[in-house]
Amino acid sequence: MTDFAAPSAAHLAVLAGLSDSDLLAPLAPDEPSLGEILALPTVAPVALAVTLPDLDSLLAQADSIAGIHSTTALPARQYHVTGVPATEQVSGLLRGNGSRLSRALHDAVGEHIKTADDLRYALRVFAAHAVDSLIGNRFRDLLARESLAAQDAHAEWQGQVLTAVQGEVAAIQAAGHLTEDEFKFLLELVDSNRCGMAQNLAGDKVDVSALAKGRGTDWRALAEAWASACHTRGAVTFEAGKNAAGWCSYSLDVQPDEGWVLSVYVDQQWLPIQASSKGKARAAAARAHVMLTRSEAAKPAPYTGVVFADELRGAV
Repeated sequence: MTDFAAPSAAHLAVLAGLSDSDLLAPLAPDEPSLGEILALPTVAPVALAVTLPDLDSLLAQADSIAGIHSTTALPARQYHVTGVPATEQVSGLLRGNGSRLSRALHDAVGEHIKTADDLRYALRVFAAHAVDSLIGNRFRDLLARESLAAQDAHAEWQGQVLTAVQGEVAAIQAAGHLTEDEFKFLLELVDSNRCGMAQNLAGDKVDVSALAKGRGTDWRALAEAWASACHTRGAVTFEAGKNAAGWCSYSLDVQPDEGWVLSVYVDQQWLPIQASSKGKARAAAARAHVMLTRSEAAKPAPYTGVVFADELRGAV
């Protein structure tokens, strides 16, 4: 019986690094012998966290390896990246996915890099995908910033418009149950900063504080300015007390270059009742849709309340 020497640790390490196709492929006449194959450099033991050289150094190493013509002169395989070292200045997102990225790249590279030019092309492919990833992440970051900036801008306009419109609502409600002279006197009290007396005159049905805060402001002009200044759609909703149909809710929305639209909440739908000149087209379209659904459901004409006039009635 033929005696076989036990394989050394070096032999086992080399065999472990061969792929299935390498092990099953027949030896061609010009291919190295088994002894020569077993003489290939072994994989050097490495630490779990590898600090990688810079890219220029790695490319220089690739050029150097391409110029080696003896198996004994080849360096040992030395890079086994399992994560991102703490010294690397990378994002938290990449650091949290460092091991996953390394495994994916290791599997993709396999044994397909044969020349230094192969390496350079592979780097370009990776960089192309990485640039697309960078664009996507940058887009999401900028979109989030722009969204926050838009929210801040809308919040400022919302506050101004809400103060003005609530002041007008309070004035309309006061005029609705006071005589003309009483209402005139009420405004004189408010203008002279005697809101306590004005509240006693108006009673608890009128929010004199809101009337005073909105006095002298025009919510329609503010809404027009809001629509001109904003870059995204904005809206504000408010209550205007109760009417014959219950609580009366309104929504004022603005859109860039499309003005403002005031809608009232009727039967679980927002029905446009007023609009700026730039907003009338979209208000009419939205109202036509609401009226069509009401007609199909055989509902009567909607009750829009008494606070804000229905200026779009008959326009659709």
